[in-house]
Parts: sequence; C-alpha cells; structure tokens
Amino acid sequence: MGSQRGLERIVVFADAVVAIACTLLVLPLVDLATQDAGAPLDSLLGDHLGELGAFALSFAVIARLWVAHHRLFERVGAYDTTLVRLTLAWLFTVAFLPFPTAILATQSGHGPSTLYVGTLTLSSLALASTAAWVSAHPALRRDVTQATAADEPHWTTAVLFVTAFALTALVPRASVWPLLLLLLSGPIDALRRRRSGRTRSHASKTAERHVTQEEGG
Repeated sequence: MGSQRGLERIVVFADAVVAIACTLLVLPLVDLATQDAGAPLDSLLGDHLGELGAFALSFAVIARLWVAHHRLFERVGAYDTTLVRLTLAWLFTVAFLPFPTAILATQSGHGPSTLYVGTLTLSSLALASTAAWVSAHPALRRDVTQATAADEPHWTTAVLFVTAFALTALVPRASVWPLLLLLLSGPIDALRRRRSGRTRSHASKTAERHVTQEEGG
C-alpha cells in the first residue's frame, strides 16, 4: 500500500487534469470572441449556440464526474497499483473530452454524437470500476464498514450512460438527447437507498429476535 503523501499526490494530479480539461473546453469560445471582435453580443451568442451548448454540457458532465471522484477519494485511505491505473484511465477520458466536444460543437451528424457520448460512457465506467475496486478491497478504505460497490451510486450513472450510448449509436436522430437519462440517477439512487435501509432494518430486527430467543431458551 502506498503512503499518505503518495495518495495526496494522486488526488492533486487528478484535480489538476480536471481543471485543465475544463480550461481547454472554454478556449474555443475565447477564440470565437476574438475572431468576431466588434460583433454585437446578441449576434455573437446567437451565431454560436452550438459551441456554447457543447461547452455547458461538457463542463456540467466533468463537474458531475469530479464530484463523484472527490466523494470516492474522501473514503480512500491507501492506494495500490490497480487504483492508480484505474484513476489514470479515468483521467485519460477527461483529458480527451475537449476533442469530441469541439467536434460536436462544429459538426452535426451521427459520428460526432456517438464519439462524444461514447467518451462520456467510458469515463463513467472507469470511475465506477475505481469505486468497485475500492469497495472490494477494505485495506484501501478509511473505514472498512463503508458501503459495498452495490450500494454506490457510480454504477447507476454508468448504466444510464451505457443506455444513452446505445440509443445514440442505434438511433442516429437521437443525437446527444439520450444523456437526459442521467436525470434519473438521483431518483433511482434515492429509491435504492430506501430499499437498502429497509432491508438492513429488517435484517437487524431478525437478528435481535434470534438473540432474544436464544437467551430465552
């Protein structure tokens, strides 16, 4: 297991890559403003709605993934080689995202949408795999009693991303609209937490009854 200093460097590096990726997303917009210098603001914004929309969508998705990564590593107390590799795989998708974003902003069609949603799907799967690895190895967690991979929200998001990618790939006219499925992740996770809480409460009551019966016997 690596040192605490090493773990801090991993987190700092991940934060830096995410910050750079977000910066790269906005640079094409800065170039557009420079190229159209002197144009009225309403005309500038109206002529580049596609670029603005692609930037806003990608920034929102990166922010969502970063928050999930941040919450995950709040529970990580150590690391191993596999955790580092999975983190690098996730960061690769984040660093690559400005490329399909730029293509999506300037080109229409099935290919750009598929590349864009596919990149996001791989990013979500990499993050979910990282969470699963941490959950499967108690030595990596600060608290060994923390939730298992089945209780984590990462796989809910990953499944929704895979579904969105399938729809985008199979239905050319769908474009990136299937990404709206991600809005279901909150309600789904809330439902899973309630069901999990009921199951644990029932198991706890059952165990208490068994103990009472044994003591009575």
